[in-house]
Amino acid sequence: MKQIKNLNMHLDKYFVLFISTILFISCAEFNRDFEDERFLSASHAEANASAGGTIGLEALDGAILSYLRDGTSATAGFGLKAVDLGMDLRGNDMDMSRNTHFGSYSNYDNIILTSGSNEFIWEFFYKVINNANGIINTIPDNAPEEALNFKYKAYTYRAIAYFYLIRIYQHTKAADSELAIPIDFGDFVGQEKSTVGEVKKLILDDLTLAYNGLKTFDRLSKQEINADVVAAYLARYYLTYEDWSEAEKYASIAMAAGSISNDVQHGFDELALSEVIWGSEVTAQTTEVYASFFSHMSQINDGYSGWNHFKEGNSNLYDMIPDTDKRKTWFADQDYGPGVILVPGTWTHYNKTPKYTSLKFISEGGPGVFTGDYIYLRNTEFYLTKAEALARQSKDSDAQQVLFELNSLRDPSYTKSTKTGSDLVNEILVYRRIELWGDGVASFDMARNSVGLNRKDGRLNDVMPGADLVIPALDIKMIYQIPLAEVDAAN
Repeated sequence: MKQIKNLNMHLDKYFVLFISTILFISCAEFNRDFEDERFLSASHAEANASAGGTIGLEALDGAILSYLRDGTSATAGFGLKAVDLGMDLRGNDMDMSRNTHFGSYSNYDNIILTSGSNEFIWEFFYKVINNANGIINTIPDNAPEEALNFKYKAYTYRAIAYFYLIRIYQHTKAADSELAIPIDFGDFVGQEKSTVGEVKKLILDDLTLAYNGLKTFDRLSKQEINADVVAAYLARYYLTYEDWSEAEKYASIAMAAGSISNDVQHGFDELALSEVIWGSEVTAQTTEVYASFFSHMSQINDGYSGWNHFKEGNSNLYDMIPDTDKRKTWFADQDYGPGVILVPGTWTHYNKTPKYTSLKFISEGGPGVFTGDYIYLRNTEFYLTKAEALARQSKDSDAQQVLFELNSLRDPSYTKSTKTGSDLVNEILVYRRIELWGDGVASFDMARNSVGLNRKDGRLNDVMPGADLVIPALDIKMIYQIPLAEVDAAN
C-alpha cells in the first residue's frame, strides 16, 4: 500500500508539531495563518478571523469536511456526492440519456484497474483516511475534551471512508476471511490487503468509539459530525451486515435527529431542511459551479443534466408510486418542450425534458446558480431502516407502524400496511427505492440484498447506449478492481 503515502492532502511533516502545540496553547496565541487554506468553508473562515488568525483543530477538521464536499477539480470529482451519484448510476433505478460525465458508472466501464474515475474513488477515500489518521495519531487519549472531540470526529471520517471502500471493492456478501483492501493506520508502511473481517472490525470499532465519545458534544451546525451522524452510520453498518436489533437501535436515534418535511418539492438543497442530519454548506465562494452535484442532477439549473445529460428514473419504479404520493412529482410526468415551468415556484427551463427526468434536486437561485447545499444524511432513511430491521425480526406490527409514520406524510391516501413476513420486507424495500432515489444508497442496497442489475426489464425511460445491461448479483463486474497505480506501488 505504498501508493497511499503519496496521498496526503495537507498533513505534511509539520502536522505532528502543529497538533502537539495547539493542545497546550490557545488559538489566539498561535500565529499560524489559515486564511488562504483552500479547504476552509465560509463558516470556518469566519471563525478563523474572529479567533485572531487561526482556529487550530477546527481548521484541520474543516479541511477534511471541505474535501468531502469539494473532492478534486475534475468535473465528476466533487467529493462524496460525486461518489454517491456514481454509485446510484450503477443501480437499477437511475439512467442517463447519453454517455457523458458519469457515463462510465452507468455502463460499468470504470470498474477496470486503469479507469480514471476508479482511481478517483480510491484516492478520494484514502486521502480522507490519511488525514483522519493524522488527527487520531497525534491527539493523546488524555487530551482536553475539546481536543478529543476532534479525535472522535476523525474516527468517524475514517470509518465512513472504509465503509465505502469495503463495499465498492469487495462483495458485501463476501466471507470475513476473504481479502479486501489495505488498512492504513498512518504509519505509511506498505500493507497487503486486509481481510473483510478486519476491515469491518475497524469500521465498527471506530464508529463505536466515536459514538460514545461524542454523546455529550453539541455541534454548532449540521456541517459537523456529532453522535447523531455516527448513529446513522452505525445503523447503515448494522443493516448492511444484518444485525437487525442493532440496526433498529441506531436507526431510532438517527430518526430522532430531525423531523419529516411535508414539502417534497423544496429541491433538497438546504441544510435547514428539517430532515437533514448531516451535510455541507455550499456558497457562492465554495461552489464548483458546473463541477457540482446540482449541475449534474438538477434539470432546471442549466447545468450538465439540463443541457442533455438527463438523469431519469426507471419507469417501472415510477409506475409503482401511487398517484396520490407526493414523491411522484420527483419525476417528469410527461415529455415537456422548452419554456415550461416544471416545478411550481421555480422558473422556465430552456430545453426539452423527457418523461421520467428527475425533478427532485434543485438549487435555488435560478439558472446557472449552483449554490445548493449538499445533503449526506436525511432522517427519513432511518424510518425505512428501522422498519426493515423490525420486519426482519418478525416484529411486523411495529414495522408497519414505522412505515406508516413516513408514508402517511408523503401520501395522504396511504393506509397502514397489512403485509407480513417477506411481503412486508419487500414493500419496505420498494419504498427505500422511492424515498432514497438519488441519495447514493441504491446500489449498496442491491448488494446487501443480492439483487443483480437488470436494465432489460421493459423500462420506457431513456437508457444511454451500452448501458442496457444485465449483470447477476455477485458477478465480478459488481465490484471495482483495485487501481493499477496502487497495484504497481504495492509490488
